[in-house]
Amino acid sequence: MLYKQKILNVVVAGINNEDKWLLIKRKKGDYQDKWALVGGKMEFGETIKQAILREIREETGLNVVWNGVKALINERLLEKESGQQTKHFLIILCHTVTETGKVKPTDEGLLQWFSLDEIRTIEEQIIPSDFYMITELLIAQNMSGIIEIDLEQEEGNLELSKLSIY
Repeated sequence: MLYKQKILNVVVAGINNEDKWLLIKRKKGDYQDKWALVGGKMEFGETIKQAILREIREETGLNVVWNGVKALINERLLEKESGQQTKHFLIILCHTVTETGKVKPTDEGLLQWFSLDEIRTIEEQIIPSDFYMITELLIAQNMSGIIEIDLEQEEGNLELSKLSIY
């Protein structure tokens, strides 16, 4: 039953170094084999800043400078045919920078730095909501606030089906 499922509180980071952004190609989960922002679930008792700094260290080995929260995203993952909601995430988008581009290998996925042009060329390989966060919220700095996103999933393909900004 849908009402018994939980909302996952997630922190993700735009990590910037010399006009490049760090992405991870996820090895597991709902977004397997898709490029994404670095991040993960908040642990009980953590502040947002503690959670994102921990996730970045765990997944990349990087020490970063915290630049704050950029936006709050309410994201729902839906099955395309049935419209049934399968996951629900409350995503806190954080902005960080680092002075070094040297990342450590991780079990979570492949890490790679991308310029904006490179990000645009791999758009179809990036989680649609992450592409929006990267291009519109982090790079273009168009908007910060609360954003509602629905992603439809069908046979491993993801499509952004709804985007509302408040």
